[in-house]
Amino acid sequence: MSDYTTISLKKEFVRDVEAYIEDEPFSSPKEFVKHLVVREMEDDDEITEAEARELGRKLAELGYVE
Repeated sequence: MSDYTTISLKKEFVRDVEAYIEDEPFSSPKEFVKHLVVREMEDDDEITEAEARELGRKLAELGYVE
């Protein structure tokens, strides 16, 4: 059994990330997203549940998550 799992992202979002990181030191959208998640997890400033819901709502409005 694999030690990895798959996270699905809309192709439009991945294209946006690819364009964003074009001149950045990341070799792939996967590497960039992993960097952001790890950085956020290490950040001492926690967001509230209301802020998390608002962020989710905004991402859904943009079509990045369902």
